[in-house]
Parts: sequence; C-alpha cells; structure tokens
Amino acid sequence: MRDGLYLASLLTVGAVHCGLALPVLLGNLDTYHRPALHLASFALLSAVLVAETTQQLRRRRRSRPWVWTMVTATFAASLTATSQMPAESFGGAHWSFLEVGWFGVVLLLDRPRVLTWLFLACHLAATAAQLLLAGVPSRSAAAGTAVSVLAICTFQTAAALTVRLLSDRATRAGATLREQERLRTAAAVAAHIHADQRARYRDLDTTVLPLITGLADGSLDPREESVRRRCALEAARLRRLFAEHDYAADPLVHELRACIDVAERNGVSVHLAVRGDPVEVPRPVRQELTEPVIAALAAARRTARTTVVRGAGQVRVGVVIDRPEAQPARAAGQWVRTRAVSDGGRLWVESVYTVSGAGAGAGAGAGADDGTGTDDGTSAATTAQSSSSEISPS
Repeated sequence: MRDGLYLASLLTVGAVHCGLALPVLLGNLDTYHRPALHLASFALLSAVLVAETTQQLRRRRRSRPWVWTMVTATFAASLTATSQMPAESFGGAHWSFLEVGWFGVVLLLDRPRVLTWLFLACHLAATAAQLLLAGVPSRSAAAGTAVSVLAICTFQTAAALTVRLLSDRATRAGATLREQERLRTAAAVAAHIHADQRARYRDLDTTVLPLITGLADGSLDPREESVRRRCALEAARLRRLFAEHDYAADPLVHELRACIDVAERNGVSVHLAVRGDPVEVPRPVRQELTEPVIAALAAARRTARTTVVRGAGQVRVGVVIDRPEAQPARAAGQWVRTRAVSDGGRLWVESVYTVSGAGAGAGAGAGADDGTGTDDGTSAATTAQSSSSEISPS
C-alpha cells in the first residue's frame, strides 16, 4: 500500500510537471529575463523526477543523503526560476511554483510530517521574498497571486495529509496483521502442546491409573518391593513428563536429572557424569534414551552411576546399579539401541542413539565398540565393563 501511494504521488508530480508547468513555461518564454535559466531549472526538476521514479521502480530504499540531495536540487531550481521572474507576471507565468511544492511532498513522503510543512513554508517564504525584491506588484496582480498561492498550497497540503494518513493506516494495518499472525501462531503452538500433553497423559493412564487403583482398593500392597518399584518408575516418568516442557539449555540432561531426583528421594545415591556438548535430540528419542535408565534407577538399592556421553555422531545414556538381578524394561527400539549386562554384582544398562547426518563410518565404528555382534556372554560382559569404565566416573 505504501509503495502504491508513492507511485501515485510520482504520477501526480509527473502530470503536473508535464501537463501544467511545461505549457506555462513554453508559453511565457518571451516574458522571462533569461529563458535559458528557466529551461535549465526545468531540466533539473525533470532529472529529479526521473531519478525518483527509477528508485521506486527498482524498489530501492532511499537513504537520507539521497533525499536531501534531491530536496536541495529542487529548491535550487525553484530559486533560480523565480529569480528570473517579473513581479507582474507571477500569477500566470510562474511555472515552478505550480510544481515545486509537489516535489517536496513526494520527496519527504516517508519522513516526519513536520519536514513537509517546513519545506512548503520555506518555499512559500522564499518565493514571496524574491517577488518583493523584484518589485511590488499592483493590487490586481497581488490578488491574483494570492488566489494562485491559496489554491496551489491547499491542494499540496491536502495531498500531503492524505498520503500521510494513508501511510499511517498502512503501518497500523501491518502491525495489526503481524500481531494477529503472532496470536494465531501462539494459539497453534498451544493447541499442539496441549494435544501432545493429552496424548502423553493417555499413555500414562495405562500404567499410572491401574497402579493408583490397586493401591486404593488394596489389591496392591505398598510393602511389596515390586509395588514400590512400580511406584518409583511411574513417579520418574511423571517427573520426566513435567520436565519436558521446561526451558533448558540441555533438555536431555534436564529430564534425566528429574528422574534421578525421584531415585534420590527413595534413598538411592546417584552420581551423574556428563561429557560432550549438548546435541539436539527430538523429544521421542529422549524418551527412548531415558526409559531404560529410569527403569534401572527404580530398581537400584543404594547406589547408581549415570552417564551421558555425546560424541562421534552418537548420544549414549548409561547407568550402573547395585542390583544385577534386575531386568529393566528395554526401549521400543525405533530410534535407540539398548543393551543390559550383569557382571560383578552390578547391572549395566546403556541406550545409544545415532544422530541423524552422522557419517556411516562413525556409526559403524560405534556399533563395533558396542559389542552388539558378540555371541559370547563373557566377551559381551568384558566389552560392557570396559565401556562402562570408559564413560563412567571412577
């Protein structure tokens, strides 16, 4: 809309320049003191008009030096033409006064409104001063001049006000549209988060509600270790669900700390070690990475060591607990590989995620280090122990 207003203003100036000022100039060349200066002033204004039109068609932003250069050239052309104007012929032969105000309106279109009024006032004052210096006109010539000045300035002022008001409305309309788009985006994000939370809660209903119902009707005895382990596991899942929507620089570690807090409340001393820079991991992948770990933490008796290692195109989350007979649940395996090894009175569980875009060589090398292809239990245990001591704090 703003571009359309500026283009329409240029067309108006072009029509006044060629349709009004040019005929007056050519029809009164014999009355001017030096017609060549009038023709030079007209050529300068034509150059300003062509330059402004070119800038608009190329959609280039007009800098402040450019604008003031054009304003100076316009004012100089007006002063030159008026200086060669007889006082008595001002009303009908003064071609530059017909259009210079329009040039000021267009050139200062995107500037503060006061600059437009200042330009029109200075132009009118300079023209009046030059007219008086050329000689005091007769009463009839002065009356005609006053009528011409009133008509021309009224049109120019009205055009400047209209353009400014429409430009302000365009700015407000743009701000309103941006605000509406922001609100729609926020509403869509909120709806998506809400739907995702409802889906997560529905998934928890299949495990949490039966547990709560069993505790309420007495079918589950909280003194049994298996029941307490289920409670700890579901509490950790709930804490992870709450932590998923927190702002954190490292979401994976943040969610894992929330699960560790539940284990620590149950009397387990947990040591966490983090190595490597944070890697962007999707939320479903984070759930798969942490699910075997929180299941192992729920089964721990007194101590546990948890590690997060990121590097070589992989994200590894492991835990070592003091209960080798526990059998933690494995991840679904859509994105994460999980393995568990019992040896030396401890259980080691690790889940591995290969980051998308990592090199095939890195993935292959990591797979070889994982020991997933070993069939011998002793070899797997040895590999597990060496990897555990490598990534766990000792």
